[in-house]
Amino acid sequence: MNNYEVSKNSATNLSTKIFVALLAVLGLNTSRYGTYLLEGSTSLYYWIMFILNLLSVVYVLIFKLSKNETDSRRV
Repeated sequence: MNNYEVSKNSATNLSTKIFVALLAVLGLNTSRYGTYLLEGSTSLYYWIMFILNLLSVVYVLIFKLSKNETDSRRV
């Protein structure tokens, strides 16, 4: 394995602790902005932040699931 492959694997490898922390922060932010919207706020800022956080949660979950799938194929 050359240096490029090692650096590429270490850069894209998301450890479980970081994954859980990132998912917790994104989940809390999504629920916070969601409650603002459920309380009746019509601010465009809350809508944009809610959508961005929701998309981030989905992206992180898909990234982690696809990473696990490719790791299991490699073994």
